[in-house]
Amino acid sequence: MEQPFALAPDSSDRESSVSEKPTDGAWRDYVNVVKPGITVSNMLTTFTGLWLAAHGHPDIALACVTLVGGSLVVMSGCALNNYMDRDIDQLMPRTQDRPLPNGRIPAWKVMTLGIALGVVGISLLGLFATTLSAWMALIGLFFYVIVYTGLTKRTTTLSTVIGGVSGAMPPLIGWTAVTGSLNTTGLLLFVFMFLWQPPHFLALAMRRVKDYAAAGIPLLPVVYGFGFTKRQIAVWTAALVPSSLLLYGVHAEGIVYLLSAVVLGVVWLYKAVRGFKVKDEVAWATDMFRFSLIYLTGLSIAMIVSVR
Repeated sequence: MEQPFALAPDSSDRESSVSEKPTDGAWRDYVNVVKPGITVSNMLTTFTGLWLAAHGHPDIALACVTLVGGSLVVMSGCALNNYMDRDIDQLMPRTQDRPLPNGRIPAWKVMTLGIALGVVGISLLGLFATTLSAWMALIGLFFYVIVYTGLTKRTTTLSTVIGGVSGAMPPLIGWTAVTGSLNTTGLLLFVFMFLWQPPHFLALAMRRVKDYAAAGIPLLPVVYGFGFTKRQIAVWTAALVPSSLLLYGVHAEGIVYLLSAVVLGVVWLYKAVRGFKVKDEVAWATDMFRFSLIYLTGLSIAMIVSVR
């Protein structure tokens, strides 16, 4: 998920020049717009929620349907995000060569692909998993496409937090696909994923601050600078670490998870606090971003291994 400040300059002239030269694009361009890396990481958290809800013994057919349906919805969000951000993607060097701003795929095809993937994914969940899991997917898609990408990404520094709602939905999709309901453990999974995202994405924003500034996206490091952003990263990380232990507290996870959460959490919090003294802030942000991925992957695996 990419996230008082002037909005991006009017790029209607640039956009019209691109729209005159769309091509069908190679198959890899269509793969690019659905962001397979993001899809796979969301599949992991979806599976984690499903695994916990089933106490380590999920129905294979249900698991397959849930992972496929959830993945299609994530791909839908990524495609629609690419469609809606095609103007500002032209302004950032790291995104200028994407299929839409580069003109390799017509915008209407990406929009159609995104809508189709969303409809199929939500339908699969509703028909073959549970109605509630389909609602979780729809809520996540709505928050990502409409609330985050459409309403807040270009207007407020709170977009990173607001977008966290959509990023926290995949484990709930997995959980509700098995249980058909929400309880304390399911909500704690949501809280865990929600709190993980701000320090993860704020570190990314620091790494890419020049790109975001060029596109007029009012992320914290663009509007308030690195010092304020580092304090926010520390605060969110400090909130995440004790919250992650609650899954052990409600007896959803065992000792392996507890030890993993303590060790990885302390390391991440140490890294966050160390940021106040570093000289190379971009290198520190890069380290924080990479460790956030290690943290999430490690705890997801620990949840699967240590489930009760």
